[in-house]
Amino acid sequence: SLRRRVRPDVVHAHWLPFAAKALAAGARPLVAQPWGSDVYRATPLFRAANAVVARLADRCVADSADLLEQLGARRSLILNWGVDLQTFTPGAQADARAALGLGPGPLVLSPRGLKPLYNPRTIVAAFERVRERVPGVELALKHPGEKAPDLGPLPDGVRVVGAVAYERMADWYRAASVCVSIPETDSSPRSVWEAMACGAPCVVSDLAWARKELRAGENALLVPAEAGPVAGALERVLGDDELAARLGANARSLVERTQDRERETDRLIALYDELAAR
Repeated sequence: SLRRRVRPDVVHAHWLPFAAKALAAGARPLVAQPWGSDVYRATPLFRAANAVVARLADRCVADSADLLEQLGARRSLILNWGVDLQTFTPGAQADARAALGLGPGPLVLSPRGLKPLYNPRTIVAAFERVRERVPGVELALKHPGEKAPDLGPLPDGVRVVGAVAYERMADWYRAASVCVSIPETDSSPRSVWEAMACGAPCVVSDLAWARKELRAGENALLVPAEAGPVAGALERVLGDDELAARLGANARSLVERTQDRERETDRLIALYDELAAR
């Protein structure tokens, strides 16, 4: 088997179905890392397998306390993905918009993709309400692939953006007047932290991870994933420059304190060293 040929010092399995397979293959020591939907949206069969992983893995790591609590892991560690604080930095909004060929008007950015989980139709419905009150506002719907899912006819002012180079995403976050992320389930999403690192004011789903890691009204606005509340939050940010500036500055400060990728990488290496030394 691959395990016998490679003889790894540590096996780190991302996504719990892979962790279950690693356990079955006798991989040890094992670090199991859920990503979110493998816990929050698991079927009964997968929940049973997850319980075995949570009990037998040498360490379960995840990017939020809520995800680990939902998993019920015995030996656990909160470990963030981290943000590259040199790439994702605040910058001049006008310069970012010019670099992307955007106009000068307000921009709402949805960076999470177009799968139903991320509620793109709700975002579009919220945007339609905002557009009635905020002249010239635009919505950019970002998705990771070249071919976008069919959302049907989209209103004026909506553009769909496909694959973008990792570093270029910083320009999109800098260009945004407000960034919106309202999935049904989530666990400390890296895209939100990267937006915050760029000083973009964020509107996010009022979920357990956000209530624990963000201060509502200070680091971000937390809302139910419904068109009315989302539209109201977007309008608040777009209509209040002082609020937008405060959210952006506080967000950057929080990312610097809690999401530094270099620091999180050092913590992961220390975990590997600890397990390999057993």
